Amino acid sequence: MLSDWHIGTGTARHGLVDRVVQRDGRGLPFVPAKTLIGVWRDACEVAASALDSGPTGVWHDWVEYLFGTQSPSRVDEEARAPEQAVHAPRPAALMLEGALSFPGRLGEVLADRPQLLEAVTFVKPGVAIDARTGAAADDKLRYEEMARGGLTLTGAAELHGAEALDPDQRACALGLLWIGAELLESIGGKRRRGAGRCRLELTASEAPPSMERLQQLAQDPAAPPPPPAVADCEPERHQSSDDASWERVALTFTLETPLLAHDRALGNLDIGRDHIPGWMLLPAVLRHLDSAAAAAAARRGDLVVTPATPVVGGGRGRPVPGVLARVKDEPGRLINRMVQKPDEPVERFRAGYVPADSDGPISVARPNFVLRMHNTVHDHKQRPTSDLGGVYVYQALEPGTELAAEIRVRTGILPKGWHERLPSTWRLGRSRKDDYGLVRVKARPIQDQSPRPEQDALREGDLLRVWLLSDVLVLGPRLNPSGDPADLARALQDAFTAAGATDVRLEPHRSDNGMANAYDVARTDSWHTAWRLPRPSLLGLAAGGCLTFRVTNGRIPAKALSAVELAGVGLRRGEGFGQVRFNDPLLTAPMTRREQKDPEPEADPNGKAQLLGTAEAETDPSGRARLLGPDEAGHKEARVIERAAWRAEIRRRAEQCAADADNEVLHGLTELSASRLNSIRSLLTRLDAEPDDIRRRIARLTARWDAPQVQQALEALLVDEDKVWDVLGLPTPELFLTKDAEQQLRRELRPEALRTLLTACVAAHTRRLARQERAAVLEQAGRS
Repeated sequence: MLSDWHIGTGTARHGLVDRVVQRDGRGLPFVPAKTLIGVWRDACEVAASALDSGPTGVWHDWVEYLFGTQSPSRVDEEARAPEQAVHAPRPAALMLEGALSFPGRLGEVLADRPQLLEAVTFVKPGVAIDARTGAAADDKLRYEEMARGGLTLTGAAELHGAEALDPDQRACALGLLWIGAELLESIGGKRRRGAGRCRLELTASEAPPSMERLQQLAQDPAAPPPPPAVADCEPERHQSSDDASWERVALTFTLETPLLAHDRALGNLDIGRDHIPGWMLLPAVLRHLDSAAAAAAARRGDLVVTPATPVVGGGRGRPVPGVLARVKDEPGRLINRMVQKPDEPVERFRAGYVPADSDGPISVARPNFVLRMHNTVHDHKQRPTSDLGGVYVYQALEPGTELAAEIRVRTGILPKGWHERLPSTWRLGRSRKDDYGLVRVKARPIQDQSPRPEQDALREGDLLRVWLLSDVLVLGPRLNPSGDPADLARALQDAFTAAGATDVRLEPHRSDNGMANAYDVARTDSWHTAWRLPRPSLLGLAAGGCLTFRVTNGRIPAKALSAVELAGVGLRRGEGFGQVRFNDPLLTAPMTRREQKDPEPEADPNGKAQLLGTAEAETDPSGRARLLGPDEAGHKEARVIERAAWRAEIRRRAEQCAADADNEVLHGLTELSASRLNSIRSLLTRLDAEPDDIRRRIARLTARWDAPQVQQALEALLVDEDKVWDVLGLPTPELFLTKDAEQQLRRELRPEALRTLLTACVAAHTRRLARQERAAVLEQAGRS
């Protein structure tokens, strides 16, 4: 960043700042990947127009290959001829691994030092000019927060599918990116008024290309690869396994960046889910398995990917059951409304997850979210417009959130060790090519597959209590999506029949002593990613619902209950729909335990570094992150922040010293007149000169004053290198980011500290003299 810059949140702090800089979880400003992609694409389009000598050509095809197909505006859609061919949008090949942030350990060191963290930004006043009068307009004064220039922000990008490019194609892709980076001059807000000037540098091994190579490519560019074809569904060629057992693998997801699993939109607010649905995980699982047998098994329901829910109590959390409630007057007291009839007013849990262990302490956990504001800039108007979406807000799961899911495959379908292909870094959810959806995945086989005890078997007249661990899709008699418990009963009967429990009949049960059923209807708006078009909405029973059925005929062995719990119920079970739990102790027994609050996490100086997936930072004896060395990344940026913090602290302490009438700065100088005191300022122009030179200048200034004590006082203040720092009480350890800061900045900022201190003290002393003279005049006037 070559100048101060502003990438804002669109919000303000009332009474303080009208425009606030966007910050990450550590309180540091950053450049969102969406912002960089937008200005980088614009620069590459300028280059493509010059290379193609027009609005279309091979280089414009490369822009679309690198950055993807842009969604047309409403005006462009209406102007398109009906007979014009429509092609599937092309996905972007250039993917950024999150935002651009401070390099090295600088962010970790800053997080422990609030005074230095405050110096990363500053507040700049501004005013609007009246176009008619040319003067400042009324009521237009504003204060904008700015991030300091001179900082270097780093990030990583990946050219997806680069291994399939030939040398000429790779040279064209990297060459266009390099030319666009050279043309990119500014970023963020107010960039047409001098803010946000920057230089974008690429460190790829083949960039920058030589001038000869660029000239060759400009004259004879290689065409980009053709867009990927939308694959047709292959015919079923893989048979189901005869083995009824399952191979199970536990997946653990750690969010490196926010993750947006779209739930619903409210105006311009896009609200994300508090979990990762199975239908979002399944394509990634199949892509990493790279097996036609796995895809066929998913279509049959022989491969199941459960939703990834937050980790609670060390395990995969389960959606809080709808019958669980807390007493209003006793928030820690829980009631199981399925078997208990409360006498006091209660409130149900609308969201959250409980531990997988039903016998352990009960705690309802909810993941945290972050809000990020973005906008879509019109190419011609160069500002956000409603035609392209304008300003919009994403509510996404915050980085560092841990979630867990499970993959189940019928034994024998996939080769041994198939789970070893899964651990890696995945991209999930919306906007996964830039700021969102970067997830670190771990996988481990589940060895404990103990069956249910035989006493869990159900006979005619017994109750079957069903806990929905995910949304369940069932059809009604007319094949319509249904939320009727009777339709769920028919789906359960079919599932039990497939598991070997034939002639089972279930009927919805109602109870007078408790709440037999507590469920909601959920709607999932599905989406065709390849064409970027909506698909039919999926309507079904919502996760967390609890329903009770009575077995009116047949017998359900424990083995059948376990088989249905693993395979699921209803439609689209491979995508995680239809996950259920039967007769869980949390539903069948009265609630005697109280809600346990999650303990506050212990202070961990390295916690923020681990949260963002960085290497563990070393700490000093005080527990704070170790200072940066001269050879470490971020040292240059740290010096910019240190210098700003030192200057702010110098000004603050100089004013404190000036407010003290008995300060030692003007000791021996208070007898001088105001004009002579002001003449001392002439000595402040060359404070970095040699000590003998400063003494000679002091002697020349004071030669006619006949005041040797003044000469001695000035020499003590201006020649002694430690005097000014002793008076100010600086530096303090809170102002250090680097190991060599004290030595370097004491020498560099000493002249500035002297000028600030002496100027403040002289001005304060002059004001005191003026007040004394005025008081004496008023007193004399009163006597007369």
